[in-house]
Amino acid sequence: MLEIRPLTTAIGAEIRGVDCSSPLDDGTVAEIRKIWLDRLVVFFPDQDLDADQQIAFASRFGEVTEGHPVEPLIAEHPELQPIDSVKDRTNFWHSDVTFMSHPPMASMLYSVVVPDVGGDTMWVNTGAAYDTLGAPLQRFCDDMTAFHFSEYYSHIVAEGGGNTWHGKKLERLLPVEHPVVRIHPETGARHLFVNPGFTVGLRDLPGPQGNSILRMLYDHMTAPEFLVRYRWSPGTLAFWDNRSTMHYGIYDYGDARRIMHRVILKGDRPYGPG
Repeated sequence: MLEIRPLTTAIGAEIRGVDCSSPLDDGTVAEIRKIWLDRLVVFFPDQDLDADQQIAFASRFGEVTEGHPVEPLIAEHPELQPIDSVKDRTNFWHSDVTFMSHPPMASMLYSVVVPDVGGDTMWVNTGAAYDTLGAPLQRFCDDMTAFHFSEYYSHIVAEGGGNTWHGKKLERLLPVEHPVVRIHPETGARHLFVNPGFTVGLRDLPGPQGNSILRMLYDHMTAPEFLVRYRWSPGTLAFWDNRSTMHYGIYDYGDARRIMHRVILKGDRPYGPG
């Protein structure tokens, strides 16, 4: 029997009583998915997973894709992206890979090495953030479109550094458009779908106009009442809905090592109220 412990009123839960390294029956998978859709990010502490087991567990919830369109992957397991603090520190608010036309549906991050102190990750519920906007702001955002792009990754791809992504070699990276308000394809809920990591502007609101609105939205989205902050221990698997959250890996652990393994699930093209 699963043991569920909500972490805040808005987002997050720990799930115990499941061994993620073993095959799961359909009933358990359905129960986990229901909890996940409600809590948006769930954590499975005290797991012992190798790459194959993490990939197999993820595949019960969707189609596992290549680990990242640009970042280096493990040759033996291209579905797995190692995130090592020696070079990778995701200490900024973002949703994963929204600079692509079909961002991941979900991400699963497994803690391999964590610092003794620090290295927490925060997630926010972007649906709760939308729901608490004033009605005029909701209507305004419902009609807006945002540009998502990564200049850093674009340069790497232009120099031939793109990976295979959804079965094709990535040879060019251009800005993509996504709705500012995304309708969740499973729940029908509305979520703000912009993030400081990869959203670079708003259509029809050039320069400072769009940037000011985005800053206002980010300030609102990251209010404490929408947030969960999670303290990692080795062997914890986190599973979050990339369609309805942003996250931030806090870099506050100096020279200590932090190594995580991430697997992502294929997503669809975001659509909004319009």
